Amino acid sequence: MAADQPDAWCVIGAGPSGLTALKNLRAVGIAAECLEREEGLGGNWRFGSPSSRVFASTRLISSQRLTEFTDYPMPREWPAYPDHRQCLAYLEGYARHFDLLPHIRCGTAVERIERPPAGGPGWLVRSAGGKQTRYAGVVIASGHNREPRWPAIAGRFTGRLLHAADYKSPTHPVEIAGQRVLVIGGGNSGCDIAVEVSQHASRTVHSTRRGYYVVPRFVLGRPADLRGERLLALGAPAWLRRLVGLRAIDRTLGLPWRHGLPRPDHRLFETHPVVNAELYDRIAGGAIAPAADVAAFAGGDVVFADGTREAFDVVVCATGYRIEHPFIDAEHLGAATGGSDAVPRLFLHLLHPHHDDIAVVGLIQPDSGQWGITDVQSQVVARMALAARAAPGAAAWLYRQRRRPPPRQAIAYLDSPRHRLEVEHFSYRRRLERIVRGLDRRLFGPRVMARVTARVTARARSPAVDCRTTPRARGRARP
Repeated sequence: MAADQPDAWCVIGAGPSGLTALKNLRAVGIAAECLEREEGLGGNWRFGSPSSRVFASTRLISSQRLTEFTDYPMPREWPAYPDHRQCLAYLEGYARHFDLLPHIRCGTAVERIERPPAGGPGWLVRSAGGKQTRYAGVVIASGHNREPRWPAIAGRFTGRLLHAADYKSPTHPVEIAGQRVLVIGGGNSGCDIAVEVSQHASRTVHSTRRGYYVVPRFVLGRPADLRGERLLALGAPAWLRRLVGLRAIDRTLGLPWRHGLPRPDHRLFETHPVVNAELYDRIAGGAIAPAADVAAFAGGDVVFADGTREAFDVVVCATGYRIEHPFIDAEHLGAATGGSDAVPRLFLHLLHPHHDDIAVVGLIQPDSGQWGITDVQSQVVARMALAARAAPGAAAWLYRQRRRPPPRQAIAYLDSPRHRLEVEHFSYRRRLERIVRGLDRRLFGPRVMARVTARVTARARSPAVDCRTTPRARGRARP
């Protein structure tokens, strides 16, 4: 390798996606370090940090088995749906187990990522304070739940207007007790906040644009997503899974129209699942009043789309987040669809169509747990980096995969900002795993393994590792 050619990769963000990206790069012998703007790792799951968007009562909506990383299971004595404290402890344990802490620089915000001005290889990463470092490649794992998306509502509200990003509890940042509260948004955050504030507010109204299916956490004593996983593993067609799912929902929670709510304008599975076991009970008990979409603000009043009008003290907008990467030009992410809330055009929401030295890990919203999927994403990225460095045949094979037309989506998701990153977790993960296996055959086959290992050992700061001997193959390590 030329003396002026960079060697290490840079991972942006030490949340779940960044940690597994760092771990997988180093597992194949690629030197890497992680830059994290906050003072500790965990990203969104470090409750109380400026970047965190969870609130005090947040817990996973996917079961631990469908959330955990591929080679580091959650403790089985934990609840099926761990809370944010347990999630952070799990991430910290993961970083310790794989010796990632020495390679994470906390308190280091990234301000700019760009190509070297002379057109040389790699990337220049400038952090706060003006320090600039050149890297061989970059993994962006900074998340997509940071910049609030505010609803476009005419008029002005003179009460307290919050976004779910700032809501932490019924006492922070505003005392909810005795207040008239409107919650806007039918996603998981909106439903969770509506349930929680309804236990303290004098009146709680929940406004949604459309009807949604609400899914229970458990079906016959087992996490609902694990029961659905069994049908997916058996290859059950979508119509059968819908039939089984609707019957299970009706027997546990009841379908929306049985609670006086509007029928959804889409089929089951065509929106991100709303997992909540308490919403319908709070509605039935009169603690939550469902309402139509908001048409306008008028001082202290809110005008709804059906023409009704009501006064409120607090409005909480649980209306999602904008997709932004302000530290890098859109052209470096495969060009964007346009606008300030655009989705990068990446292969599998992960890889640049042409370049092997940049990736975005975690830029998805699966209909199940995410961390195990970002682990497999990172396995692809690590092998891409290794192939680009030492195995041209494997790199060419991966390039051909990126040029193939995408397969038909297993589920046709509702066309809305909330679903721009939605993926059906089972088929998406299987596709990633096929790419990992294809790269492994070309990287670690008996005829090329010795040559690849020798090249990487000579060029990387950490020793090359045969991926077939990582903890995933030897046995699942426990925290």
